Amino acid sequence: MEQLRKEAGSAIENGRDDLPDRLPSSMSVKGDLSQLWEHVSKYDNSNYRNACDSLLTALNFLEWGFDPQLSNNEADEIQATTHLFKWASKLALPSTEFAVLYGEKIETTEMKQLQRDSRLKQKLALEFIVLLTAKTDGGRPGRHSHSQDVILAMVISTSMTNPWASEDAAEVASMQLGVTGQYGLWNTIEDILRDKLKPLFTKQRNPNITSEGRKDLHPVPLPRFDGSVLDDSTKPWKNTDIYATPALSWIVSQYKTEDIGHLEKHFPLLVPAILSLIDDSDPIAKVQGCTLLGSLLIPIRNSNSDILARTNLVSVFEDAITPCLLSIPTITPEQDSLCILRVAYPVLISLFKADYLTDSPRAGHSELPNSERKYKNKLAKILRSNLISSFNHVSYSGAAVDSAASFPHKELSTFLLAQISITIRELGLETTKYVQDVLPLLRATLSNPFGLAHPPLISAAILATRSLVLMAPSRVWRWRGEIFDGLCTCWLHAQDETKETEKERRQDGRGEDDAKHPEDRARHLAKITRELEVVVIVLKHALQNPVAVGGTPDADQVLAKEEMAEELKKLVEADSELEGLLLETLA
Repeated sequence: MEQLRKEAGSAIENGRDDLPDRLPSSMSVKGDLSQLWEHVSKYDNSNYRNACDSLLTALNFLEWGFDPQLSNNEADEIQATTHLFKWASKLALPSTEFAVLYGEKIETTEMKQLQRDSRLKQKLALEFIVLLTAKTDGGRPGRHSHSQDVILAMVISTSMTNPWASEDAAEVASMQLGVTGQYGLWNTIEDILRDKLKPLFTKQRNPNITSEGRKDLHPVPLPRFDGSVLDDSTKPWKNTDIYATPALSWIVSQYKTEDIGHLEKHFPLLVPAILSLIDDSDPIAKVQGCTLLGSLLIPIRNSNSDILARTNLVSVFEDAITPCLLSIPTITPEQDSLCILRVAYPVLISLFKADYLTDSPRAGHSELPNSERKYKNKLAKILRSNLISSFNHVSYSGAAVDSAASFPHKELSTFLLAQISITIRELGLETTKYVQDVLPLLRATLSNPFGLAHPPLISAAILATRSLVLMAPSRVWRWRGEIFDGLCTCWLHAQDETKETEKERRQDGRGEDDAKHPEDRARHLAKITRELEVVVIVLKHALQNPVAVGGTPDADQVLAKEEMAEELKKLVEADSELEGLLLETLA
């Protein structure tokens, strides 16, 4: 066995990427699993070289030298098999060198080498597990291959998005999981959640939930200045056991609508981990937590499960996610802010849908059911307290509304406008209450002469304006002046830009930025022009078809309908450039 180990060490030293299928001494070494365990267990396998030498030795012995007939004690052989599975499963877990995922740690050359070494160790460990399964269980998954240690090792190796992933390891793990999964994994998943993952996320107890995963109605508040929340030693999932979050992600992805029974059973084990991620100060952890919650809500909604109501956790999740909405510049860098908000807003809306949208309007009744009323109120709070205030904060930042510095965070402003549009459509006719809150920022954006420097921003503002008109037709007549002001000003700016672009085309001019090439600019401007025309058509239709409130249309709505054509003609008389927008699209 020692000679085989020397050959394994030499093979690894000479070429880690091209290891031989068989070592020279493989055929001459015969024995049972007890002998193999006795050999590998006497080395310190926390050392990379020892671990890889042991794994390659074990692989060759198991493939060419293992003879079950040589075993004299069945009990010892069973015990050795159990030890070997646990040993290899532990070695298949990623090393702490991959903890650079969180925080501001810098990957040094030495660290990158350690990461490459860890990938080789993981690959060898997985191959050993698969081979040991074939040798001891006859190729059919048995007690050992269904153990939580083995399944956990396979689970965290399947996704290529993990920093420790390698194609070879992912292929081996996916193949083994595919075979093992045919016989059911739910009991093993529950064991992993209870024994492996939950303890990693509960080193620091969340005062808002009980040990059973329900809302704590009498929470003991944390000290006002509790430094432990910044102590990463209480977060092993972040520093040492970094496989925890990918394992959790894989488990959550297994829940389908038909598996709601398993999800509800496991829910108390999942909640502490998700809340720990969302509450963490690291943007990556927040994104992971929100993403996991969003994935869980899909089967909960599709199956009409009342697990959220039974555990009373909606307010707990809401309180955890809402602070994420404040992750905006200048405290939070723009890219981190975008990463967080792109998952935080959708998951918060999904949370409210899963909890409140259970009733349906009764036939013959126009009033909203109580649950839907609560849902609309939550949306309105998001719109007014978060979206509008955040947009105003990141878009103007003290600069004049019509200055070049009025959109210092263009990409984030664009996202917030798109989210405003989504929220307006979710509010539906309830949007009528908030037209006066939304319209000023839309008008300011559309009227900004520098807005066209970032076409997606203007497109998002146009889409939000269209959503506002569609969802609040009974208030359009009152605000038509402000709406036309924004649309017409944007149109005139687009026409000026188009003329300038045509001039550059004729001169065959090129800018430094590809996005500013005349051809690209012309394409963006044409798109914006079409979008403006569509909004005007929708706006005219709303004005020409007054909404009957209380049985008859409001007199002012009727008057606006009658005067619309004349008002548009006056606008065209003031600037003939508006004819293509206001008159040619007249229905």
